[in-house]
Amino acid sequence: MNNRMGRIAALLAVGGVVAMAQGTQTANVTGTVVDGSGAPVAGVTVRLTSPALQGVRTYSTDATGKFIARLLPPGFYTITLTKDGMETQKVQEQLGIDQTFSPRFTMVKTGAAVVEVVAAAPAVDKTDVKTATNYRNDQVDELPTNNRSMETVALLTPGVTTGVGGRVQIRGAMTSGNLYLLDGQNIADNAYNNRGVSVIDDSIEETQVVTGAMSAEYGDVEGGVINSITKSGGNEFSGSLRWELNNPSWNAMQPFQSKATLNNILGEQKTLFLSGPILKDKLWFAASYFRTELNTPNTIGGNLSSDPLGVGAANPTDGTGFGAGYVQGRKDIRRQAKLTWSINQDHTLVVAYMRNAINDTNRNYSAGELLALVPQISVSDFWNATLRSAWTTNFTTEIRFGKKHQNLSAGGSPNGQSPIQSDDTALFYNNGIFNNADGGDNRDNRTYNLKASLFWDAAGSHQTDFGIDYYEGIRRARNEQSPTNLIFEAAGVDLTTRTAIPTAVWVFTSTAGEAKNYSYGLYANDKWSVNQHWNFQLGLRWDKYKAENESGARTAGADGISPRLGATYDLFGDSKHIFKASYARYNAKVLEGITNSVTGQGNPTEVDWYANSFLAAGGDWLPANRISFADIQNLANYAIGGTNPIAYYNNPTLNVRLNDKMKAPTVDEIQGSYAYSFNWAGIGDGYVKVTGVYKNWKNLIDVTTGNQGTVTDPTGATIYMNVWDNNSDAKRKYQGLEIEGQLNRNGWTYGGNVTWSKLQGNYEGEGTNTPGRGESINSWYIQNGVQLFDKNWIHPYGYLTGHDPLRMRLNASKVFNNEFGKTTVGFIYRFDAGSHYSNTRTISRTRLGGATLSSQAGSSFTQYMDQERGAGVYNAAAFLDLAITHDFPLFKVGSKDVTAFGKVVITNVLNHQQIVTFNTSYASVPTSYAYPNAVNAPWVQGSLFGTALNSSGYYGQARNIVASAGFRF
Repeated sequence: MNNRMGRIAALLAVGGVVAMAQGTQTANVTGTVVDGSGAPVAGVTVRLTSPALQGVRTYSTDATGKFIARLLPPGFYTITLTKDGMETQKVQEQLGIDQTFSPRFTMVKTGAAVVEVVAAAPAVDKTDVKTATNYRNDQVDELPTNNRSMETVALLTPGVTTGVGGRVQIRGAMTSGNLYLLDGQNIADNAYNNRGVSVIDDSIEETQVVTGAMSAEYGDVEGGVINSITKSGGNEFSGSLRWELNNPSWNAMQPFQSKATLNNILGEQKTLFLSGPILKDKLWFAASYFRTELNTPNTIGGNLSSDPLGVGAANPTDGTGFGAGYVQGRKDIRRQAKLTWSINQDHTLVVAYMRNAINDTNRNYSAGELLALVPQISVSDFWNATLRSAWTTNFTTEIRFGKKHQNLSAGGSPNGQSPIQSDDTALFYNNGIFNNADGGDNRDNRTYNLKASLFWDAAGSHQTDFGIDYYEGIRRARNEQSPTNLIFEAAGVDLTTRTAIPTAVWVFTSTAGEAKNYSYGLYANDKWSVNQHWNFQLGLRWDKYKAENESGARTAGADGISPRLGATYDLFGDSKHIFKASYARYNAKVLEGITNSVTGQGNPTEVDWYANSFLAAGGDWLPANRISFADIQNLANYAIGGTNPIAYYNNPTLNVRLNDKMKAPTVDEIQGSYAYSFNWAGIGDGYVKVTGVYKNWKNLIDVTTGNQGTVTDPTGATIYMNVWDNNSDAKRKYQGLEIEGQLNRNGWTYGGNVTWSKLQGNYEGEGTNTPGRGESINSWYIQNGVQLFDKNWIHPYGYLTGHDPLRMRLNASKVFNNEFGKTTVGFIYRFDAGSHYSNTRTISRTRLGGATLSSQAGSSFTQYMDQERGAGVYNAAAFLDLAITHDFPLFKVGSKDVTAFGKVVITNVLNHQQIVTFNTSYASVPTSYAYPNAVNAPWVQGSLFGTALNSSGYYGQARNIVASAGFRF
């Protein structure tokens, strides 16, 4: 008998499951059984069954009426309670990653009229303060998303948006500040610290996105955790075969987009998934295979004809430059396998393995013309093993080992031509960057984790976790920057005549070897349940990092303590009104791109020398100095060596230094929330939650040059030191207010969230292709102890990338059963307030800092109007997406139903054509203004300022159609 009083239904919409539980890949049930008078009932047999569970888990309530089921694989559970002379009870519940179900059962004598179960659904667990959202893969598949990747799922979550490079940004952190876990294994890319391993979408069982109030279990994170588990199999065979199809010709066109760019090329993805028993209730398997040959249309950016420097830049007339269409090809093969072995009821061993290979053509690494597109090959694999053990009813352990390998190889054509970088657009021309014959960029890691959990009673009940984390990152990368190890810099690039005005030549020297980075963590975290009203979280974490160069010498290292404190209050003890408050300090990861800056791995030596004509013109671009691309690549036209001025110098073994006691960045987070769960007759059931959060970063790491001393290079030239250290002048702050909710009504499930936020500071710390770049806030404005200019002209405070004032993600879905099977309809409404942009212009080095400012500072800087970042605002954008899925029953094989399905996803179904961005170019500081008054020269808008002419890139995505079909059983 199952009479669930005082709680909401367990099936929650995607985007509406606010999981708050222990941070692992498993779930928990902690129940209490009482009689009609409220006295505990001991000796009740508790039986747990689930398709996700090998065998049956059986427990018995203790003298306090409690039972604890730990280390449960996520899935749909049936909990049955029996005791002689009392009514049997049966409750069903969906348990997700890190979720805890805490029911309170009232058992009565056989024949009594009322059986009561009171509990918070796992989605609103009051025993934990962590803010997270769980997404089952089958729920995501009902919605109009073009894929079901970890990032796509994360972007449905409150407080999550796209940041620098279009990567996932969580609550104001840098995109490198997140932790990516797959089956518990860290799969982050060593350089960018985002996901480094390709994942088969249909192999995923569930994904949890943790955004705040994280327990002490989490280290090396400042943003959030994206935690996915793959499917494990079961006692019944199941599987699917899926084709996903796209064709650019199916899509609508954006303004200024030529129909010819929408190639009639069918892109196809094939996924095969199979799982089942090897030995029932003992050994299960799950395996996936994915293959695709995609062709994605894109266009070349960078409008040279806007001529931002006023020196004659121009687009080509043959359609190979700005606005040129091209197709990026991709061949992608992925393999995944997983074994789950139930040694006995108390011990489970899980082993997972994945290998991927991706072959890209026409990859765009800041290409300004078709000639600069490059091929790329990426190979990655990982494996991990986890042993979960329940040694007694109140003591469990988890031990995990893992290893990840990545190799990425990309680069321009080995045709003897060098890339030419434009000072006009910062894009590359003539050839692609990098060298695909340099052995590739190898980014590996090894991880070891041990976690022990103890359950005990004292002034309430406690779940105390103790853990040890170990991470070793390994980088081997010559990272040759071009096929010739030369890149030429020029202004006024004219692709019609293929001429330009030379600025400098960048000369690179790469080295072999291996650099390593280590991090160690110790933590203790106690979840203390005092009574039906009060719960507390008390956590403390210690982290230490260490970096080593190719010779094994320590280059930097430090440690830090981070407290994690939280409290929850259930107003009436019925899980309807829950208040939460927390304080946490997170120790962010010290990026390997920074620690490796004193090694040659991914960090070649670079010396930039000015062009003879640029020096003769006093550091200006004169039309008379325009020459052909061939002459630009003639080294005789550059002042190389001797006492000639150096434009830029970076030798990791000579002029780059880390403070060997440099601390990891820290983030202080304060969070408060209120959640209300309801079940109203005639309206439906669901919940509403409001969360406010404030985050403040400290100890941000930056590089400073110009006032940190000098060294002498082998030619006798004086070179300024680049010193990496914590910078107290670097600022980054985030404030957010999130409202989320869900309603189940008449078969419809409505869910979604609205986030108001503010992200401000003067520290981006990363670029699209430059992770861990720092910001150089204190570089050059003081040179050799003398202040030359106000640094706020080039590093002002204001709105940072990823500042999204208002972001909405609303969804709805319903399943309609009919004589032909079942039809599922899903909607997503997306709204983003206009992003902010900065009013900027180019100012030459001498006009900013005078003749005494070293040539090593570069030829020019970006000046911000009124010393304000992010002062301008683009337009808001709104889209409605639609998915329709139909499942057709075909036949049975034994007891298994075999069905066929078809699905169509239409993003921007109304084809709402919106100008999202527009031209914001200003003319550079005119030559008629000199130091020190040049910074006050009038700002002159470009001729296209404020317009959205000549490029479809200014518009939101037009209607896009993706179809899929296949079989399931």
